[in-house]
Amino acid sequence: MKRGCTQCGECLNVCPVYEIFKREEYAPKAKRLLMEPLDDTYGSGAEDTLSWAAVRELARMCAGCGRCQRTCARKLSTADLLADARAKNPHWTQALWEVWIRRAGPLWPMAGKLAMLTPEAIVPDNLRSLLETARALVDMPPCAPWMLLQPRESVQGKRVVLFSGCTAKNARPRWVQKAENLLQAWGYDVLDPAGFTCCGGTLHHAGQYKAQESARNQNLEVWRSLGKPLVTTFCASCKHSLEQYAALLAEDEGKEWKDKCQALSALLENPHIQTTGQAPSVIAYHQPCHWNTVDPDMPLLKRGLPGLKKGTGLCCGMGGILKMSNPGLSMKIAQKSIEGFASEARHVVTGCSGCVMQLASAVPKGIEVRHWLDIVDIEAVEIHKNLAN
Repeated sequence: MKRGCTQCGECLNVCPVYEIFKREEYAPKAKRLLMEPLDDTYGSGAEDTLSWAAVRELARMCAGCGRCQRTCARKLSTADLLADARAKNPHWTQALWEVWIRRAGPLWPMAGKLAMLTPEAIVPDNLRSLLETARALVDMPPCAPWMLLQPRESVQGKRVVLFSGCTAKNARPRWVQKAENLLQAWGYDVLDPAGFTCCGGTLHHAGQYKAQESARNQNLEVWRSLGKPLVTTFCASCKHSLEQYAALLAEDEGKEWKDKCQALSALLENPHIQTTGQAPSVIAYHQPCHWNTVDPDMPLLKRGLPGLKKGTGLCCGMGGILKMSNPGLSMKIAQKSIEGFASEARHVVTGCSGCVMQLASAVPKGIEVRHWLDIVDIEAVEIHKNLAN
């Protein structure tokens, strides 16, 4: 039997849900107090202790950000405990979320355009968050680059495959093209990523374990078929989910997989950075929860954007199935996160596809939210000159 929560309360300092309500029954330690007796790996597994129906409302109050696990002395994941409970007690919202993620991707842009045409007056308040998120699927016009990245030397043909993730693939294909251009400029041999599917992270949070396993196996088979190259992504949540595959593989292959999963910004080694004069004087930076304590994006951006200021807020509130199961709470968490940005900032930059969509759906009018790929570019002529020298 596993050792459970000690009720120390450290999780209260980092939980975005507790930050909203300031009520301990909504905190991770309270969820564990209720849920551990229902799980035979922690308690008796006795269903008559407390029914799933009795804790469903509390189970809907988790952003899946993982902050509680990182601060926990025992590294207990309340999000995983709740995912297990959802897997044992399926709900229609979970099945619908799986369809939206795995089957409806090509329809996302159309859904966004329809949402733009939907009068707000006919949308119930508790669904307003979903409407705004759908609207965020519609891409903004490209902006002039704020900084130019140029390699000082070529990596000379290292093989890499780009894992773009669902949001970029379906709603922001220009992020994919920009990422491939950067990798090619650095001299990487960029392989065909056809066959990759969802990373599976949001499916795990929803308790859709069979769908998660299917996605994981498909992605691993693509990697193996390509000869096990580097795998890079520009989404913090995708990278976090991909890294979790390692624990389910044989030790040697798991280590190889984890070592080869790299953030895009980490592969852009030793860049020459040129500012363009187009950057705003103040730029808010949202640090995705799933970068944990190592964020490779911010150091890169900070070098070219001296006006970059990291927000003090917690999770953005996207939270996997939280957007579907509790859209009102999801929006409250987003708004709380936005309060942590510098008040004078009119531009927000981040390195997670889900965070972009979530924050874009919640910011006041006049504020733009972009992925860092939107605001960087590269000039091929200058690159070749630098490499030739």
